[in-house]
Amino acid sequence: MKNLISFIAAVSIMFSAVPVCSAYAADTAQTSVVSEASIETTDIDHLAGQWKYQISDTDLCVNISPTDCGTIIINKDGTYDYTGINGKTSSGTVKFSIEDIGGTAFQCISLYEGEERMFGGYYHSDDPDTIYHGNNQISRIVRKEASEAKMSDFIGSWKYQESDGNYTVDISAKDAGTMDINPDGTYKLTYTDGVTETGKVYLGDETIGGTMITVLRFYDGSVLKRTASYLPVRPDELYIGNGGMIRLMRESASNRKAKAHGNGDANCDGNIDMSDVILIMQALSNPNKYGIDGTAAEHITSAGFKNADVDGDGLTVDDALCIKKYLLGD
Repeated sequence: MKNLISFIAAVSIMFSAVPVCSAYAADTAQTSVVSEASIETTDIDHLAGQWKYQISDTDLCVNISPTDCGTIIINKDGTYDYTGINGKTSSGTVKFSIEDIGGTAFQCISLYEGEERMFGGYYHSDDPDTIYHGNNQISRIVRKEASEAKMSDFIGSWKYQESDGNYTVDISAKDAGTMDINPDGTYKLTYTDGVTETGKVYLGDETIGGTMITVLRFYDGSVLKRTASYLPVRPDELYIGNGGMIRLMRESASNRKAKAHGNGDANCDGNIDMSDVILIMQALSNPNKYGIDGTAAEHITSAGFKNADVDGDGLTVDDALCIKKYLLGD
């Protein structure tokens, strides 16, 4: 298992050289175990499964610029099997300990090939899909199913969109530029006023509330310009920031996504309130009177019909419910 980098406990070293997948530095000195591991720590079931061994290919943390170097299968009997990217295999045992670092106890998971410690890293219950090596987080093992996105999934042209200021960008968006993500990992953002920005894209991850999500980080030199979150259920959208006000929309899907998503102003009075909900329900229940060609003086108009379709699936009761939830702050 020549690709695994050993854990050096209690030492925080920032590496001056970038490691490569073929590097191996075994730590033969044993770290001190200050107490026996608890039952929770030694429960192998929560670790069993397939993991990737990754290192950072830059001077950034491994969750920002991970490079796959092999796979590890942790078995429920306390053993593991490792396969490097060169196809070579090895196996060993999984051991648990508690490491004392600066007076604080940390859970540590170690992989041994015979008597030789091949990998050791910190385990935190609030980040259950990763076990980081060292304090500088230059390498780790990560659950395979939690890190399946590839840079090739994001290559192409994207629209850079911002909210119009009244609603979140998924309801009412305006184009603010175009983002091109290239096969070599670079990007170019061209704003509508002609100003451009170029840099490097890093495909990594972030754990929020114990759940790992895929993120793309856009760097202009050493400056992090923005971070975009990706969810498999919305493959054509990358949301920037936590407020839902900026996103990247895949160019090939933008026309399809822009077909509806009205702003909720069914009666076109410039406000979103319960009168819009009432008009939608009237138009649906009595179209002859309140529909587009209805006889009532305050029937819904063609423009109001488009505004009322807030979910993009045609005007239904769901649109009225969406607007009502919005008014209630949900």
